[in-house]
Amino acid sequence: MLIAKYPFLKDLEGNGYHTWHMSLRRKFKWERAPLVDNSEVRGSKEKFGHTKSKQLVETARTSQRKVSKAPSVLGEDPSSIEAHVNVLNSQYQKMQPDFRIVRDRMQQTFAWRQKEIANGMTVEDTVKKYPFLRTPTGLCDELERIHPATGNLCQRFNEGFKCIVPKVLQLAQRKCPLFQFYLETKEALTEDLPDIDFRAALIFLPYIFKENIDHFITLGETDLDSLYPTIQFTDRDWKMAFARRAPNILKVDHIEVFRNSGIDEGIISAFCTYFVFNFAYPRHLNTLMFLQRYIAKIVVDGDQPLPITVTRQINLLY
Repeated sequence: MLIAKYPFLKDLEGNGYHTWHMSLRRKFKWERAPLVDNSEVRGSKEKFGHTKSKQLVETARTSQRKVSKAPSVLGEDPSSIEAHVNVLNSQYQKMQPDFRIVRDRMQQTFAWRQKEIANGMTVEDTVKKYPFLRTPTGLCDELERIHPATGNLCQRFNEGFKCIVPKVLQLAQRKCPLFQFYLETKEALTEDLPDIDFRAALIFLPYIFKENIDHFITLGETDLDSLYPTIQFTDRDWKMAFARRAPNILKVDHIEVFRNSGIDEGIISAFCTYFVFNFAYPRHLNTLMFLQRYIAKIVVDGDQPLPITVTRQINLLY
């Protein structure tokens, strides 16, 4: 009734009234909590046969991406794969690879490669054998093979994210300690830098979901304990990160995948590596699930509804 009368209150995720339903349930739960030790309540429970039950422990967050199973491989054997890999490595050594050949051989080795990764091939061994996975284009192409419905991933990502840039910047003013660096960088410019707002919004996004940016981006080259994809700026000044060229490194499982000069390209590539190298999302990072569902628009079988706290933040962005 409420969302039918006031449609602007409707949730973007789920059935439209999930957050309202959960809020009411929690409200009643909190109201009942102080009554647990009330003698009259205990007597009533005993009268109707209610006994104290063990609480269920949540074993996995719903925002965690499920890893893929090893696919079946048809039409290829070790010798044919070796021949394809030799061609790929030969093309990688060239100053101007023939990307028609590269895409053809990457497609022919795709199912075999997916099986190798699902069976435990390390990131280091994978990028050595298939060196074009060390490039932003190669990673995006591979994700499009995994999820063909995404079409041109980079274009979809850019178009989807541009829609929320103003909202991210608006919310970041009171949530992000880096916002002042962004303002100072923008004020110091003698000319408008294209996409400075876009880059800033990408950097600020984890703060919108109340997550630590160090899980995504760090200043300076460091040997992180985390095996998850991380962007490392070679410069130790956040102001440079908002500029047109900010040299950075993508590291996955302690391996340097590639170096490039654009934060937007680095973040898209880091997102792709979760699918390419078959990593489940860390349980504490809901930003990644948001990027998957709302920006890249990738649907994965078995995805669970987002937590109510995440849904509320998403509602603020649209």
